[in-house]
Amino acid sequence: MLITDLRRYLRRTGLDPNRRLGQNFLINSSIASRIAAEIPGQGSVLEIGPGFGSLTEKLLPRSESLSVVEISDRMALFLRQRFSGERLNVIRADFLEVDPSELPAYPFMTVVGNLPYYISSPIIFRMIEHSFRHVQKAVLMLQREVAVRLSTLDGGKDYGKLSLQIWPVFTVEDLIDVSAEDFYPVPGVLSRVVVLNRRSNPLISEELYGRFRKIVKVSFAMRRKTIFNNLKPLLGKDGALKLLEMSDVDPCHRAEQLPPERFVKMAEAMP
Repeated sequence: MLITDLRRYLRRTGLDPNRRLGQNFLINSSIASRIAAEIPGQGSVLEIGPGFGSLTEKLLPRSESLSVVEISDRMALFLRQRFSGERLNVIRADFLEVDPSELPAYPFMTVVGNLPYYISSPIIFRMIEHSFRHVQKAVLMLQREVAVRLSTLDGGKDYGKLSLQIWPVFTVEDLIDVSAEDFYPVPGVLSRVVVLNRRSNPLISEELYGRFRKIVKVSFAMRRKTIFNNLKPLLGKDGALKLLEMSDVDPCHRAEQLPPERFVKMAEAMP
């Protein structure tokens, strides 16, 4: 979609980009084509936040069935009019609240989206919910710093709850960096497209995953505290020391110093 097309749509609909909803519309068609090229060409596809449809138009020819979830009433109406006659299901809903099993063409094999940056993490976490268990791939446009945090597993300031909670279920691949000028209005941040590929065998059993996720959240509750001090409110002093001893973890270490496998050990030892 060219900027001239977008401005014409804005004039026609009387809509302005809503900053509260994080609306920054992609206007670089080559980026949209690159994202669409990742679609496997089989199974149902779900797009989150289609806006005026710059990515939607590229996805349609590559999708057996395409459903889009759009939070804006007027934008959803525009999409129905723009793609009238196409094999497109337009759902006016908040993606964070919608039950995917009630959407047309469920279950979805692929999820795609230019995500509103302020809610990108909650959207990513939906990919590990049971209702999205059929999703084999997610191609997501993120704020670059969020994309970095999502793929960092080797410690440091970017390593934490986001990457660890996704790690057992998906691998993360950086696809392409996107400049601010590829959007309208121009955001104040840089972007990156990442690809989440579901592991054929999860690294943690479904029964253990809940405890693993709890341990990760508690361990990173206060990043500057030692892992022992973060665990004390949950397990008490003696319980925290016992868990760390059983998991071969130094109580003086911070969570960002531990590899992912150590959190698995703590989850296994957790009472």
